Amino acid sequence: MDDIRIAIYIRLSNADEDTGKLKDESNSVVNQRNLIHKYLDKHEELSSYPRVEFIDDGFTGTNTDRPAFQRMISQIRAGKYKVCITKDFSRFARDYIEMGDYIECIFPFLNVRYISINDNYDSNDYKGTTGGLDVVMRSIVYDAYSKDLSAKGKSGRRQNMKKGRRTGGTPGYGYMIDPDNTAMDIIDPEAAKVVRRIFDYAIEGKSVGTIAAILNAEHILTPAQYFRKNNADKGKFKNISDKSAWTYHSVSTILRRYKYTGAAVGSIMEKTAPCSKKIRQNSRDKWIVVPDMHEAIITVDEYDKAQQIIKKTPFNGRKNLDYPLKSLVVCSNCMRKMRRHEGSERYHCIFRRHNSDTKCKDINTLRESELDEIVFRAIMDYIQYVNAEMEVLNENKNKELFKTDLESANDKLEQLKKLKFTEYQKYVSGKYDKESYMSSKDSIDKQIAELENIINESQTVTDNDDMYSDVIYELDIMCNKFREQEKLTYDMAHSFIDKIIAYPDNRIEIKWRFMDCFKENIKI
Repeated sequence: MDDIRIAIYIRLSNADEDTGKLKDESNSVVNQRNLIHKYLDKHEELSSYPRVEFIDDGFTGTNTDRPAFQRMISQIRAGKYKVCITKDFSRFARDYIEMGDYIECIFPFLNVRYISINDNYDSNDYKGTTGGLDVVMRSIVYDAYSKDLSAKGKSGRRQNMKKGRRTGGTPGYGYMIDPDNTAMDIIDPEAAKVVRRIFDYAIEGKSVGTIAAILNAEHILTPAQYFRKNNADKGKFKNISDKSAWTYHSVSTILRRYKYTGAAVGSIMEKTAPCSKKIRQNSRDKWIVVPDMHEAIITVDEYDKAQQIIKKTPFNGRKNLDYPLKSLVVCSNCMRKMRRHEGSERYHCIFRRHNSDTKCKDINTLRESELDEIVFRAIMDYIQYVNAEMEVLNENKNKELFKTDLESANDKLEQLKKLKFTEYQKYVSGKYDKESYMSSKDSIDKQIAELENIINESQTVTDNDDMYSDVIYELDIMCNKFREQEKLTYDMAHSFIDKIIAYPDNRIEIKWRFMDCFKENIKI
């Protein structure tokens, strides 16, 4: 195959030893890269083919929900790559069933060659099989190792929970890490005062919504804003808006936190299965509660009294509604996501309910049916524009029919220039008469001109190839998928749109997921 491109896949898990060190890339990523490139450099057949790296740093191999992996697979399906190479099977996937599915079904169907260096596996040697029992057993061992590691990690965390130790993450609003013992928490005086007030208000009989309104009226920082203020060097909550406000949810979350009684509380949430990304909330009887592990902000009796207030307005969580623009519409004032509740025809900013001193109340959206239609037409116009631009790029790409190896062409050009100089020397020395020299010179000049023209055309094609970036390939796939769509769907909206900003007077602004990859800006 003349148009072979190699996809190099590199993955590093959070469980690897060198994760978290202060450096641009971990040694594990560097080692994988060096191993793969050395292998390809020494490979007689593959050494000259172009290579592109796909790196997932900090992602588990127990599932394929990894951004670089998914981007690579989508481009492999689009025919962009004919070879995929990894350090070993475990870097690609630790699930032996999924690994076997790719080796036996997906890659053979797509006519893609897969190479695992450390496993000494090259699909060209096995013609669509897993490579025998040894390969299958390696995949099973990788899968079992991951599950065992996950179970041991969970067991270790539970033991620390039973000892009242913090097992990770931040201490939570009202507390901070004890500088003398990082496994324990101590009171944060400033935040603890707010927690104390919230419980006092609840015990007095004030509703959760009323408490939120009081805090907003006094411009008390929310827990997220407070964390960002005191931890400017950390990424958590770095994008939180200065205009965020206390809500029913944020107040009720604090009132339900048993930790404020001085108890260490663990196992509130758990994974549904080892290595699974799905989590569920445990019932109260499954919590690991160790009393008197740190200084209390409230008493157990005060906590129980506050729960009685919450029960008057039970928080059951908002109902999960499925609608096309879910989580995409944001308020232009606070830049937080707007919600459409069941039975409502419009999106609303949640911060205007408990905060009278905000411009969020001025933000209204069009009726949902009208907004959906406007967004649908905008996406279809976007697809039409992208398709037109792709036609231009594809026309340029067809010039590859005339493409000449640039290195060979340049070498030949240099030889002709040297030959032209040699012919001139012969003419000057009297070996050629003027007529013979001019005839030879004209012939060489014609060949030089033809070669220079071919080189220029080839270089133009090469430059155009660079425009076929990963983003363009992804965008082209999306456009082909939805070009025949007849109405707006959740999948369609979330494939193209990053967010929709709602302004006063029913104005909206669409921010696209894909940056404009072409010469002119998309104006829709």
